[in-house]
Amino acid sequence: MHTVFAKTILYLLRRYGSLSTVQIHPKIESIHPDLCDNTIDRVIDGKHFGKKWKHAVRTAQQQLKRNGQVDLQQGRWVIVH
Repeated sequence: MHTVFAKTILYLLRRYGSLSTVQIHPKIESIHPDLCDNTIDRVIDGKHFGKKWKHAVRTAQQQLKRNGQVDLQQGRWVIVH
């Protein structure tokens, strides 16, 4: 799932330019409704951390950042050239 989300994030940033995470979420949800189940929460040790798919998007963003493909600048994700 992270790989799919990572590829989608790159696609969205190429298409729309810089985007915040809040802007990325609905775009990913519209492209991958099958992967974005809003009934499943991310729960660790009984604590809820939001929707599981949004956590996966965040993981994909961090992987892309670690790989030097994107960066977070002033709250918006951008492709690093």
